[in-house]
Amino acid sequence: MLISNTSGGVAGSGPKTTTTKANVSSGSLADGGENSVTATPSSAKLVVDYLGSLGDTAVDFDIAPPRVVANCGSDVRGRTSISSSSNRYVSGSKRLGGTSNEQQKVEWPIVILRGDGNVYILCAGIDSDRPKLQGPLSILPQVNDNYGLDSCSLVVVPSLPPTIIIAESNGKTHHALMLEVQDPEERSFTELDSSLVIYPCEWYLQVLETVELELGLTGVDETRSYSCPIHLKKDLLNESRYFAYHNAGLHAITLDFTRQLSQFVESLEDTTDKYPLFNTHSNAEYVVCTKAFQSKNSNPILGFALLQSPSGHVLQLASGQVVSLDLIADHSMIRDIKVQTSAKSSNGTDSPLRNLLKDSFQDRIQSILKSGTTQPILKLDKSTEPSAQESFELLTQATRMLREHYFVKHEKARQEIARRVHVLKLLKEQQLDEISQLQLEKQEIREKAERLAENYEDICDKQSALFKRAQEVVRLATLRLPKGSFSEKTYAEMIDNISRATKKLQKNVDLAKQKITTQQVQIEQKQKSENERIVSLPSKQEEIIKHIISEMYVQIEGHVNDIKKANNILNLA
Repeated sequence: MLISNTSGGVAGSGPKTTTTKANVSSGSLADGGENSVTATPSSAKLVVDYLGSLGDTAVDFDIAPPRVVANCGSDVRGRTSISSSSNRYVSGSKRLGGTSNEQQKVEWPIVILRGDGNVYILCAGIDSDRPKLQGPLSILPQVNDNYGLDSCSLVVVPSLPPTIIIAESNGKTHHALMLEVQDPEERSFTELDSSLVIYPCEWYLQVLETVELELGLTGVDETRSYSCPIHLKKDLLNESRYFAYHNAGLHAITLDFTRQLSQFVESLEDTTDKYPLFNTHSNAEYVVCTKAFQSKNSNPILGFALLQSPSGHVLQLASGQVVSLDLIADHSMIRDIKVQTSAKSSNGTDSPLRNLLKDSFQDRIQSILKSGTTQPILKLDKSTEPSAQESFELLTQATRMLREHYFVKHEKARQEIARRVHVLKLLKEQQLDEISQLQLEKQEIREKAERLAENYEDICDKQSALFKRAQEVVRLATLRLPKGSFSEKTYAEMIDNISRATKKLQKNVDLAKQKITTQQVQIEQKQKSENERIVSLPSKQEEIIKHIISEMYVQIEGHVNDIKKANNILNLA
């Protein structure tokens, strides 16, 4: 499928120049008037066939969203669209001021397509006496072929403004917006007869893009073209999608600019810079193919119906087959959302290798292997077997498709994998070199730490020795001072007295310990002897002995405490 944009934007007002394709013939779009000729059925059929061959007959029509107009005899009409349950519209620019509700009515623009590509609009309401015909509409931008001369189908997509889809039998579909003309000529004119009145056009068509559909599989001989009538049908579940079914299969086309228009209209802010309109192409998908060979008849689609719950569609083929396929309700749910990530580094100088390793390798391979083309489901006529030449053409086409669309992607993925493997090998070698260098540096740091620890211990020992020598020097210097103060002498004498008392107490403590040891030995001996012989003392003597022993313990504890205090004062161990 080929998609080509014909305009980058939409003009603000319709130009005065019109691009018409053929003059309107009598009786083609409106009822014949006074000059109409009564013909027999056979002659009428010949006339219709002749006009159809020239493209002078209406081939399709559709109804655009309704609008409110003035209910008066003048040609001045309002331009206010109203909301309905099937579409979303807001009020446009209104030409009539102060018009009451009784002077307004609702009418529906009926868009009519002729075979030569001209588009007319028939404005009709529920209580209209005579619908008003406008046309042909101007189609912009102007092209040499005037957007084809073999139109076959038309459909109106309920967007704001409405989108007109025009299909040609050669597979091209034109997407155009139906825009209002700012200053239409306020006059009516008759081109053919007095009964057929064509009013000034209030709209013009702005073609945004042209989609070229593939009618059947492309064979070996790509120069041969195939054409057939194309029928368009709107999707009831998704306003941005429509279907095109024909003798060669079924296409599903999704309009992307309708979503942008809806977001632009519903936004309350000024989003002119935020939403650059019409910067993306529509998406065309070949769903079912019923023509695989150039030289063989196709298996055309005779009927097409949409299912709402569950969403799907049903096809009736000429061979008697009924095909039922599931349908995605909203195509925007699987739309690829391109997220642009900005570098958050302060200097913004990340190396290409860092950027390469930052991205997910799996996502990279998936994006490479992702196919940009869709392959339809083949539904051929099973009653006839293909010939050897046709089978060979089908095999050649499948091989070419694999070679051009799939093998190239696999080769690119293989190159990307080889590139990543090469980069990872280089990184591994670099990391191994860095690890070996780090091991050497670690060994050197460990040796330096051991040497520093030994030097620290030596320095600590030397420092302690110097500190002791300094204390001894200070002590000797203090003792050899020529004169001392009275307080120092008194303190020295007090220390000497305490030292002598401490030594005396130490001797007494030693004697007491010896006595205690002797007494313990004697007590043990007496206990042994008492065990052999029980001697009972009078109670009075026992009390006296206990009293003496308790006094001795008290004295011993007092001497021990005095000795400890003296040791603490003299700093003796």
